[in-house]
Amino acid sequence: MPDVNQFIADLGEDITETFVPRVEPFIHERGAAIAALAGPEVQQFTDQLVKKILAQQADPVQAFLTGLIQDLASRYRPEITGNLTTRIVNTGIEIESKDTKLELKEQKTGKTIASLDIPVFVKIQLNDFAVTLNSATVKIQDPQIGG
Repeated sequence: MPDVNQFIADLGEDITETFVPRVEPFIHERGAAIAALAGPEVQQFTDQLVKKILAQQADPVQAFLTGLIQDLASRYRPEITGNLTTRIVNTGIEIESKDTKLELKEQKTGKTIASLDIPVFVKIQLNDFAVTLNSATVKIQDPQIGG
């Protein structure tokens, strides 16, 4: 009496040798045909779905971002502080500051949120401007105080 396991193994081997060569190409052909038919339709459906979603969500996203930007702009108050020194030099004017600072302050409380030191040096070139100074006295009066 033949062994059951051997019977099943022999039958499986015969089926694999006889029918797999016929089934495998059929499955590949059907897969390719399905992909060729369904692919463009799935792509078209996906494109339409994405366009529809974007069209529906554009206004809420725009409203959210507009409100967020308005809140940000109203929250902060920029302030620039520091002293500028101006010098008249040969062929121009120099403006310099070593203590200029940009501060972003909270609008409601005045609390500094962030600050940035900004060194300033600008030379305005005036080629037709020449200065020769042998001696000078300068007196500056404050128009608010007088004197």
